[in-house]
Amino acid sequence: MPQTSVFGAQLGTEGLLIQVQTGSPATFVTIANASDVTLPTIANTVETTNFGDAWIRRFPTLLDMGKITFKVYFIPTEPTHDNQTSSSASGLRYLMLNKVLSTFKLTYPDTGASTDTFPAYVTSVSLTGKVGGVFEGTIELSNNGAPTLA
Repeated sequence: MPQTSVFGAQLGTEGLLIQVQTGSPATFVTIANASDVTLPTIANTVETTNFGDAWIRRFPTLLDMGKITFKVYFIPTEPTHDNQTSSSASGLRYLMLNKVLSTFKLTYPDTGASTDTFPAYVTSVSLTGKVGGVFEGTIELSNNGAPTLA
């Protein structure tokens, strides 16, 4: 018999916020036009198979968030996308080109506004544009240290 969580059957993504801590004083700024987030959480493993084992054994070691990715509908002059910094925002291109370690936050659209917060570098900003389409950017973050997960 299927079981449904007491908190609901599903959680839609509408209202998810992807934010970066920036500016002086430091505040979280919502990255504009973001979509398609992937937030992996993985454990590296070490093979620990013994001579007498018929099956491979693996032991989890270091935890990792892998490659965190999301897309943006890219606007070159958008303060959260560009290669500029100001008192209120630093663009994704600026953070990548200047190798700035930043704190990122995902705020889920649940009733408790659950959040995941993690330190990361922007390690890729890949732009694509198609005839009849719009400019899109695929953003890759590489975490640097322990996250705080909901």
